[in-house]
Amino acid sequence: AVLTEAVATFDDSPAAKIKRMKKVTQVTSKEKKPGQRSLDFGLDLVAVLRPDGYGSLQGFAGYQLGGNSITFGIHNDADDPATIAQFGGVRPPLLRIQPKLRVDVEM
Repeated sequence: AVLTEAVATFDDSPAAKIKRMKKVTQVTSKEKKPGQRSLDFGLDLVAVLRPDGYGSLQGFAGYQLGGNSITFGIHNDADDPATIAQFGGVRPPLLRIQPKLRVDVEM
């Protein structure tokens, strides 16, 4: 009976609180070991189709495979005066492809 009572009240005792505090301190102050270093490359392709129109159609789709990704968009704003002004008075190109090289460094 005495042992059962001691076990039941141990969680609230000062000794148990000190023990829990030491465990928390031990876990949080653990030195991190250096992980494995890596250098990964990926290629991202972004393409935008800009047909004739005034901006009433917009959409994007993307696909990712490993470290590479493809994003394709459509925006029919080639006839919009604001878009033409952005391109110095000429219409934007029908298709724009922008490759990106992504480098992920982990130390």
